[in-house]
Amino acid sequence: MKKQPQSMRIVVGAIILLFGAAFVAIVHQGFVVAAPPAGAAPEKAAAEPSAAPPASNPTKDADEKAIRATADDFVKAFNAADVKAIGALWAADAEYTDEMGQSFQGRAAIEEVYADLFKQHLGAMMTVKIESIRLLGPDVALEKGVARVKSPGGVADTAARYTVVHSKRNGKWIMVFGRDAPYVAASNEDYLKDLEWLIGDWHPQSKELPLRLHFEWMAQRNFIKNTFAVTKDGQTTMTGGQIIGWNPRRGRIVSWHFDAQGGFGEDTWTKDGSKWVMEAKGMLRDGSESTSVNVVTPIDANSFIWQSIKRTLDGVSLPDTAPVKMVRVQPSK
Repeated sequence: MKKQPQSMRIVVGAIILLFGAAFVAIVHQGFVVAAPPAGAAPEKAAAEPSAAPPASNPTKDADEKAIRATADDFVKAFNAADVKAIGALWAADAEYTDEMGQSFQGRAAIEEVYADLFKQHLGAMMTVKIESIRLLGPDVALEKGVARVKSPGGVADTAARYTVVHSKRNGKWIMVFGRDAPYVAASNEDYLKDLEWLIGDWHPQSKELPLRLHFEWMAQRNFIKNTFAVTKDGQTTMTGGQIIGWNPRRGRIVSWHFDAQGGFGEDTWTKDGSKWVMEAKGMLRDGSESTSVNVVTPIDANSFIWQSIKRTLDGVSLPDTAPVKMVRVQPSK
């Protein structure tokens, strides 16, 4: 039997869990309509006059447009870290309550809240999704939505459900009360959206590496499952998997990986610019412990570079792996 080249075995072993740490061992070792009863004749619907479309209300439409414009202005001011522009959108006697229940009275106090935030999270960027705007009277409106903030430097993204009461004063809509509440996503899909590009099948660009990766959503899109297989001479010689999810206490993406030899481990994910950095810890079947920092750098929608660095096995340093380019398997025509 022809022996597999040592360099090839090392690369395959290092990447089979893709983002996991247990690979170190292998490197070390070479959405109800009821149906009518059968036979029943279809019931004829009574002819009804078509309903006239609701008449538009120019004043209401203009008010809603003005309130949406206020939200747009708030996002622009936030992303420019312009405290005074944010303050100008609030009434002088406004009140704001944060997620912790602490209230701040008056425009000056609200401005100070944002000034402190910008000092702590330099470069933070906000997006807002308005879920509803209700006009409670000619001069009062209620807006609800979700605000998301992305921070640079690997800090976990945050989100909050917000409620804002707008008041029309001197013909201009202005915020008089605001309250943030903790955001709980309907599913973890919201937190894993940045990894959705992985869904599908992948293999190394080098045809010498007989590896296949398959990513798919699972458990109602609360997790992403990654399975791998290594083949040789048409036979599967190695298998394993990884479950990627969200840890709400840590506010981080995490994953758990397993291999067919009994190894397992856990990874903590951090986004650094366009790349993902995973701090991995694993245990082999024999009890040996491994650590590594695994880096995934997307190139485009159909390729990325993977590399494992800072690797150890039972405290002994191992060399970094060479960068490996992974490419998407295109569907057969």
